[in-house]
Amino acid sequence: MRSPLHQNQLTLILGLFQAAFLVTFALFGSYAPSALPSNGKDVEEATRMTNLYPLFQDTHVMIFIGFGFLMTFLKRYGFSAVSINMLLAVFTIQWGIIVRGMASAPHGFKFTISLEQLLTADFAAAVILISMGAMLGKLSPTQYVIMAFFETPVALIVEHICVHNLQINDVGGSIIVHAFGAYFGLACAKGFGKKEQRGHQNEGSTYHTDIFAMIGAIFLWIYWPSFNAAVAATDDARQRAVANTFLSLCACTMTTFLVSQAVDKHKRFDMVHIANSTLAGGVAIGTTANVVLEPFHAMIVGVIAGAVSVIGYKYITPFLSEKLGIHDTCGVNNLHGMPGLIAGFASIAFLFIYDESQYPAQYDKIYPGMARSEDGKRMFDEKTQALNQLMAIGLVFLASSVSGYITGLLLKLKIWDQVRDEEYYADGDYFETPGDYDFTSRIVTSVQKIEVAEYNPLSQKEV
Repeated sequence: MRSPLHQNQLTLILGLFQAAFLVTFALFGSYAPSALPSNGKDVEEATRMTNLYPLFQDTHVMIFIGFGFLMTFLKRYGFSAVSINMLLAVFTIQWGIIVRGMASAPHGFKFTISLEQLLTADFAAAVILISMGAMLGKLSPTQYVIMAFFETPVALIVEHICVHNLQINDVGGSIIVHAFGAYFGLACAKGFGKKEQRGHQNEGSTYHTDIFAMIGAIFLWIYWPSFNAAVAATDDARQRAVANTFLSLCACTMTTFLVSQAVDKHKRFDMVHIANSTLAGGVAIGTTANVVLEPFHAMIVGVIAGAVSVIGYKYITPFLSEKLGIHDTCGVNNLHGMPGLIAGFASIAFLFIYDESQYPAQYDKIYPGMARSEDGKRMFDEKTQALNQLMAIGLVFLASSVSGYITGLLLKLKIWDQVRDEEYYADGDYFETPGDYDFTSRIVTSVQKIEVAEYNPLSQKEV
């Protein structure tokens, strides 16, 4: 039985956090001039709203529908997947606006909010939701919120260093969003890990939960070009980012089907691959979505990402779980981690494949550190910029791994409400469930397993 403290813990913590957010926004937050009443003659602001809002809206769909439904594959965890996804997103959006706003405030701690801040808050939420994927089913709602509370400022500090100090190009956030979220989650899983979490009876999918997960995957697939293009500096860079992401996703999807069948001994497709690896191309092209000028380059990146992702699900995820004790529920290493690293290394390669002369008057908007001064000199040359991209990869991997592992250890403390061993990957302890919850998610699944074991023709042939 959970103690009264643990039963009421989430109510207390959410109440305190929301009260703190309200006070902070009241004292330090205000809308930017672009969001305040004007004389109606500011054409530039009107155009920016028209151009940016559709991209913000698409990103919003990815955060709240795409990520949420992608994690509904667990047969007894559908309520938690969608609901906790929503809770963590809105928590991180508010917390992220505060952290980023105060850290970048020019005078004191006052910060302003415009559509740009709302968009980057969605990016911060994506970091947390990726980490949630690695920890899916193993944390109580309280622990998820505590994880988000600690991870958000670390992620935003690392992002600030990468973008403003190292001045890297990472337009789609593949390094600072996807790679950070994935390796924070993996390290957290290691620090929090218990043997009872592996091979649990509740872990696994059913026919209809895989279909729900595929709905999330399709939403993500459709809107990923907007995610990668949202913060591109110019219209042509935005169009490039959309086209490169779309082509990379197409090539990645074909490769996923190809490799998924190739690595299966019965030559069948695995829905885990179809719902996840088909998206890896969007991650892998993200960093350089505004850089690539040749369509086939984007497609090559997608092919590599799809193949690596499927191989990761087939071989690397079991290895991490069985040999290293890193249980990755959703396989975020294969969808976000390794494709994020591919994106980082691709950004180094494309620095030398494409020349400055191919980006008339725009090179400095892609690589601010390589902008030329009045005397024609640049702060960074190509080699220095490449080194900065490499250092950003290292910094993200190191910072996410260390902070994730420490967070995992903190979440193990008994002061937090803990999921009972027998209720990992299940909704029952935290949600009012309908009358058919046990029947459809446990009894029917058990009967199906018995029927498959006794009557599966493929099993009989193998014998």
